[in-house]
Amino acid sequence: MAVLSTGPIENNPVNGTRPTQSLTVKLENSDPSNFASVTIQGYMLNGSRTLYVSQSISLAPNGVATNNYYANFSFDFVITFTGVSSANFAASSWGKSSTGALVTAHRLVASEMIGSGTGISGATGVTGATGLTGATGGTGATGATGVTGLTGATGATGATGVTGLTGATGVTGLTGATGVTGVTGVTGVTGLTGATGETGPSGSATGATGATGPTGATGATGTGVTGATGVTGATGATGATGATGATGATGVTGATGATGATGVTGTTGATGTVLPDPFQVYVQAGAVGGNGTQASPFGTIQQGVTAVSPNGTVYIMGGTYPITANIGISKAGVTIKGFPNSLIILQAAVIVFTVTGSGVTIDGLTITSDNPYAVEFIQVAGTNHTIINNVIYGPPQAGPSSGWVVNRGLISAANNMTNLIVRNNVFYSLRQPAYFNQNATGEVINNIVYNTRGFVNDRAVMVYSGNAWGSPVNAVDIALLVGTITGPPFDPLTALSANNSTATIQDSR
Repeated sequence: MAVLSTGPIENNPVNGTRPTQSLTVKLENSDPSNFASVTIQGYMLNGSRTLYVSQSISLAPNGVATNNYYANFSFDFVITFTGVSSANFAASSWGKSSTGALVTAHRLVASEMIGSGTGISGATGVTGATGLTGATGGTGATGATGVTGLTGATGATGATGVTGLTGATGVTGLTGATGVTGVTGVTGVTGLTGATGETGPSGSATGATGATGPTGATGATGTGVTGATGVTGATGATGATGATGATGATGVTGATGATGATGVTGTTGATGTVLPDPFQVYVQAGAVGGNGTQASPFGTIQQGVTAVSPNGTVYIMGGTYPITANIGISKAGVTIKGFPNSLIILQAAVIVFTVTGSGVTIDGLTITSDNPYAVEFIQVAGTNHTIINNVIYGPPQAGPSSGWVVNRGLISAANNMTNLIVRNNVFYSLRQPAYFNQNATGEVINNIVYNTRGFVNDRAVMVYSGNAWGSPVNAVDIALLVGTITGPPFDPLTALSANNSTATIQDSR
């Protein structure tokens, strides 16, 4: 016998949703002649290790099997097999999201599965006879070692040779003659300087500008050709500017006044209290005197449902909630959201939740009862409700399921429920997981159901897809009662079965 295991897989919520919603386990027997006997056990890790899947499979030679299981919690799957060797058996597991996408962190291929024990080993072949050992040849005599020769004397070092004389420095070459300097060009005639103006007395205002010198005579006008313009006389020099009087001394800067003392800081006002938010209401089993905040939650689910506003959320925090009276939910758009380790236990013959109105969501609750009461756990009427990610189960009942108390996970009110979504839930140990009455419409997707008498479709028009069946098996998986329509979405029955993990269908139409 050999054992393979995924090991404990953490599957904590991310933004309110667990990454893995279902787990696919694929098995392969590559032995060409022997059957493999396989047991698959799934454990829910929610503070304790609880068995929720136990399934036995006989896998034919060269056979492959694929099974899907609900996994909206932390989990551990153990696969035990006998009949074939470990070399001829392989298993892998693949976490999948609510849309069927693979969750990389929860993918375990065959080589990553934790194994222990050994499979059946094939028979050992007969060992061939050992050949005769040949006789050992004689060892030849060792030759004598020759005498070591004498080491010769080291020769004398020769004398160092004389260093040669340094050669004489050659004569410096002659410097070439300097080239002749070119002739300097003729300097043009300087124009006449105008008379200098008188200099003003010392310390007085700037003197007057001297008179402008006379303008040179205009050259004679040639015949045809304009004569050259006479040279303009130089402008007389500007009289010198009188000296600027001395600048008076800058006065002394006055001293800076002292900075005034800083005023006393006023006292900090008292911290305001956090008011309850009617769109975010919290419930904690056993709490007393709370106001519905997370820090001070209500003590019962009914208090939370009463306080929440339409389109708000009631958070059911971890703990055990005994139920002895019906809880009605009629406010539009309300969500009832379960925290991990929250458990609702029915302790009287009453319906736990009666849902009416529109757009109500029940998400992530674990619901059971202390006795198999003849009531459903959830009753729905109205439109656009969603039942998602819940685990709903009854206490064990003895004998064939045909004689069990008729307790059901979910039932629709007759002629008064449309567009219901039932997705990613686990139902087991119930008379039926759900009973859909006349004219109900909606979708039943990716649920896991075992140890029940199956979904009952009583003249409803529900679309079933991706549902899977655990162990112990259901009496039937889907029952179509008299009056249910023919054609889509139920026919052909072969397609309905194939789309729901080879479902067993009872057709009474």
